[in-house]
Amino acid sequence: MATAIVLLVLCLSIVTFGYKGFCLASPWGACLRCRPGGKNRTCRACDGTGMRPRLGWQLYVYARRLYRDGTH
Repeated sequence: MATAIVLLVLCLSIVTFGYKGFCLASPWGACLRCRPGGKNRTCRACDGTGMRPRLGWQLYVYARRLYRDGTH
C-alpha cells in the first residue's frame, strides 16, 4: 500500500510540474469557442483574437497578483 501511495504522489508531481512548465513555455492556447472556424470577431471569450490564456497561466497570474497586492 505504501508503494502505491509513493507512486501516486510521484506521478501526480510529475504531471503537475510538467503542466506548469508547459504553461510557462506556452501560456496561450486556442480559444475553445472559436476553434472550429478559427478567429471569430464577435467572440467574447478571446475578444476575436482566437487565443486565450491557459487555465494554469490564469492561476499563476492570479497567485502572483495576490502575492504582490499582499506585500505592498
